[in-house]
Amino acid sequence: MIAGALFALAGGETALASVEILPCHGTPSPYRLLVTSQGVKSNRGYLVANLYGSDRRRWLADNGWLNVWRDRAVPGDETMCLYLPGPGSYALVMFQDANSNGDLDLGPFGPREGYGFSNNVRPFLSAPSLASALFTVGPGDTRISIRLRYPAIP
Repeated sequence: MIAGALFALAGGETALASVEILPCHGTPSPYRLLVTSQGVKSNRGYLVANLYGSDRRRWLADNGWLNVWRDRAVPGDETMCLYLPGPGSYALVMFQDANSNGDLDLGPFGPREGYGFSNNVRPFLSAPSLASALFTVGPGDTRISIRLRYPAIP
């Protein structure tokens, strides 16, 4: 994150206010999502964000997402800024694409790379429902956090 300063001149005096400057993915709009991925384990590959709308038929379907963004992975907690197309209900899937192949790799017991869902929904024996992962976005900034979960066996 880069810290910046905003200067304003008012009545001959200079006012200084601290402003957080974070590069934001997508087409600029009045709707921004600031999502913090917690627990990124390494700098291998990318941190990927898949955004879904409220259509149950598209939830987790191949190419069912509204948009996909990625940043280089950074260990620890990483915040990604995403411009959204408008207000409404969305769900987000984050994962660390450690081998940079563009997919969340799956094994016989589930994901082989770190992953997480909005609302920190924890799947049990199947993918979570869309309803459990939906969050609401209005004008301005919406902030959410997603704890990444990594498999016990690589």
